[in-house]
Amino acid sequence: MISTATRIRIKNILSRLESNQLVTLEERIFLNKLSNVSPLVSEWVASALGAEASSIDNE
Repeated sequence: MISTATRIRIKNILSRLESNQLVTLEERIFLNKLSNVSPLVSEWVASALGAEASSIDNE
C-alpha cells in the first residue's frame, strides 16, 4: 500500500507526463521503481503513457 503523499506525487508526475510537460530523470526512476513493485502504479503508468509506449515495450 502506498501513502497518500506518495500517491499524490505519482499522480502529479503522471499528469505532467500525459500533458507532455517536463518530468525529471529522478521522477522517471521513481515511477519505474514503484511500478516494478506495485501493480496499481504499473497500471497508472501504462495508462498515462498510452498504447504506443506499451507496444514499444513489448516488441
